[in-house]
Amino acid sequence: MNIIDLTNKTYIITGAGSGIGRETAKVLSEQGAKVVMFDLNQEGLEETRSLMNGTGHLYKACDLTDFEALPALVNEVAEQCGMIDGLVHCAGISSRKPLNVLKSKGFSKVMDVNFYSFVELVRLATKRKYFNDGGSIVVMSSISSIRGYKAKSEYCVSKAAVDAFVRCMALELADRKIRVNSVMPAEVLTPLAMKAREINAEVGASDFIAPLGPSDPYEVANTIAFLLSDATKTITGTSILIDGGACI
Repeated sequence: MNIIDLTNKTYIITGAGSGIGRETAKVLSEQGAKVVMFDLNQEGLEETRSLMNGTGHLYKACDLTDFEALPALVNEVAEQCGMIDGLVHCAGISSRKPLNVLKSKGFSKVMDVNFYSFVELVRLATKRKYFNDGGSIVVMSSISSIRGYKAKSEYCVSKAAVDAFVRCMALELADRKIRVNSVMPAEVLTPLAMKAREINAEVGASDFIAPLGPSDPYEVANTIAFLLSDATKTITGTSILIDGGACI
C-alpha cells in the first residue's frame, strides 16, 4: 500500500529549477500530482520538466521577490490549474559575512528570498478561492534555524524567521485543516551546498559535522511528499530534522 498518494492533487513548488526543488517536483510527479514550478532559471525549469512523470505540469520563470507581480502569478496558476492543494517553498539563497561587514541591505536581500516571498505566497495562495481546505504547506528551513554558525547571521536569521512563521500559520490556518510545516536539513548534496563547501574551504570554516554524512536531495523530497500527503493529517506547526545526526 502506497501511503503517499498525490493523485489529482495540484502543488506549487518554488526553486524547482535545481536541487531540492527539482527533486521534489520529480517525486510529486511520480506520486500522480500536477506540479506548477517557479524559478528564476528558465533552462533549469525546462530540465526539471524533462525529468518528470505524467502530464499537465506547468513552469514559469519568475522573480519571487517582485512582490507586486505575485498576485497575478497566483491568479494565473488558479486559472490554468484550478484549486491548489499545496505549496512547497524551496527557493532560497545563502550568505557568509562576518559581523564587521553586516548591513541591513544584505539582510533584506536574504530575507526577501528565504522569508518574505514565502510569506507573500502563503498570504495569496491560501485565499479560499485558490486553496483547498485540508491542503498542506511545506517550506525549506535548515538546522541553521536552531544552531549558530560563524559569519552566517543573515542566513540563520532568515531560517529562524521561517520556522516562527510556520508555527503562527499552523494556528491561523488550522480551522481550514491546512497544515504548515518545515523541513530542517543539515548539508544536502545540492549545487548550493557545493558552492557553500567551496566558500567554507576558502575561509577555513566547516558548518556541519553529521555522523551519517550529508543527505541526498531525494531524501528531503520524500519527506516533503510525506508532509503533503493525507498520511500526515495531524502534523502541523513542526520542523522535521534531516541532519544525519548533526544535532545529536
